[in-house]
Amino acid sequence: MMTNFWQYVLAALILILAAMVVLMFRKKALLDKLNYVFAMNTVIVLLILVVGFAGGREDMFIDIALSYSILGFVTSVILAKYIGGRKK
Repeated sequence: MMTNFWQYVLAALILILAAMVVLMFRKKALLDKLNYVFAMNTVIVLLILVVGFAGGREDMFIDIALSYSILGFVTSVILAKYIGGRKK
């Protein structure tokens, strides 16, 4: 059962995520938008973990959050290599 504490934490994380989405669409530069996407990835991992702790299924949600964070890291490395270009 979810207590009031976890509800407040979830609401705060969702508000932070919504603010990041709004700020991301207001920026013009590609690198600024990518930084917001990578920061949102971290907040989404926190959301997954909080849902797991609130629901009492930490073991399953920790695995999901770990997989999501590894996928986000690999994506950031690939995008950084693609945007950075090839040095000669």
